[in-house]
Amino acid sequence: PGLALAVGFGFFQQIAGSEAILYYTADFLAKAGLTSPLGRLWGNCMVGLCKLIPELVTMKWIDTVGRRPIMLVSAFVLFASLAALSSAFYLEASPIWIIVLLCCCVGSFSIGLGPFTFLVVSENLSSTERSMGVTYCAAANRFTSGLVALTVVSLYNVLGLGNLFAAYAILRLLSTIFYWYTPETAGMSLEEIQAAKDPDNEESDQED
Repeated sequence: PGLALAVGFGFFQQIAGSEAILYYTADFLAKAGLTSPLGRLWGNCMVGLCKLIPELVTMKWIDTVGRRPIMLVSAFVLFASLAALSSAFYLEASPIWIIVLLCCCVGSFSIGLGPFTFLVVSENLSSTERSMGVTYCAAANRFTSGLVALTVVSLYNVLGLGNLFAAYAILRLLSTIFYWYTPETAGMSLEEIQAAKDPDNEESDQED
């Protein structure tokens, strides 16, 4: 179960297109009608800042609010942002709105899913599983990231950006179900987490 959890976290972090937004912001803005190269550059810079700043802020909350609530909020807000971005492309919204919604997408990713995936994975693996589990998580994460990056251009040429982001929104909504079952580990030491996962083994250790 621990290794499956690790692979799931690595997969679901990347499957909904967060890497696609970072790599192809300028292309998306061009498709939205922003013809100025300087405007696309500033849009790219805004998206990058909106990815960085929430990570710096949310680090203060991870031990007080908890891992599971932050991951759930991050996943659901990202779903809502992707759905709104899909609608914006359907309705041919102005480039300004597209920039705002792209910033919402990367910002919501960075409040939980981005910075804390590997933390949650490492805390939920036993000492015997941890090294292998984190490796599996990283492998699934990088494979999924590469798959998204390699397919995004082909997909938006075939589907259109409205349908592409609708598909990403559905995938993110499905991933929210996975995060719902994330065990909460805030305020617990690794020993306490291990004891909670395997109380019978903890009792036998105390008897010895």
